[in-house]
Amino acid sequence: MRKQYTVEDRGRLIAEVRATGEPVKKVADRLGVSVSSAYLWLKDAPANAPKFAELVRLPSTAAAELAVQVGPATIRVGAGFDAELLRSVVAALGSDSR
Repeated sequence: MRKQYTVEDRGRLIAEVRATGEPVKKVADRLGVSVSSAYLWLKDAPANAPKFAELVRLPSTAAAELAVQVGPATIRVGAGFDAELLRSVVAALGSDSR
């Protein structure tokens, strides 16, 4: 039976290969991903694909607040936020080609 990989598995591999410049085989082996899958994911990933956003735990006391981290940027989101605006901001930060 073939292993089913998650979106996070794909994102982690693509991000590591692009960030470190290591050979695909080396990153795939380290992450437990088949080399053929790794090459397919990289081939299918657009060159300017957005970085994946990550939810981070805040040390604040506000229970209705969360943080979304995209690359080096952290966006604090409180209750009643505009979801469409947040999507736009995350997309803009993720497409930054720094």
